[in-house]
Amino acid sequence: NGLADRRTLIRRATLDLIGLPPAPEEVEAFVNDSSPRAFEKVIDRLLSSPHYGERWGRHWQDLARYADGEVGVTVDTPFRNAFRYRDWVVDAFNKDMPYNLFVKAQIAADQLPENAGLLAGLGFQAIGEDNHERVDVSTRVFLGLTVGCAQCHDHKYDPIPTKDYYSLLGVFTSSKK
Repeated sequence: NGLADRRTLIRRATLDLIGLPPAPEEVEAFVNDSSPRAFEKVIDRLLSSPHYGERWGRHWQDLARYADGEVGVTVDTPFRNAFRYRDWVVDAFNKDMPYNLFVKAQIAADQLPENAGLLAGLGFQAIGEDNHERVDVSTRVFLGLTVGCAQCHDHKYDPIPTKDYYSLLGVFTSSKK
């Protein structure tokens, strides 16, 4: 179990961070760079690549149930402004937005004092067909809990009573879309 050679190391780092293999000239530059900061320079370059946000933002969009449109049997129906949320997520990852701000922007960007670049984050709330689905995706993503069963009964394993479920539903129901 020895250490990875330099070619393997740059390949692993590049695939992990941006989802693409390194260019041959990037591999050669790293292999031939004997400075003690060679790997640090590779990581900094990868983290500043626009592909970083594309790769890691996709994972967030999967959690958020993001789609560019509704796919039908015979016709695709694109969502007119879906790209705004997608691009905002990618940009947030690329700008290393603090997680607490990233979350707040998706829940209540319109209520934040300096919200000019954050409003597209509210696209998270536009996902889903109804307010029950908004409660479901919000609690899954931000709390790590499934609370859909609390519609009918107190949550069996977590302290989520039906009363709390409908309180949260009331927030979504009283909000304008």
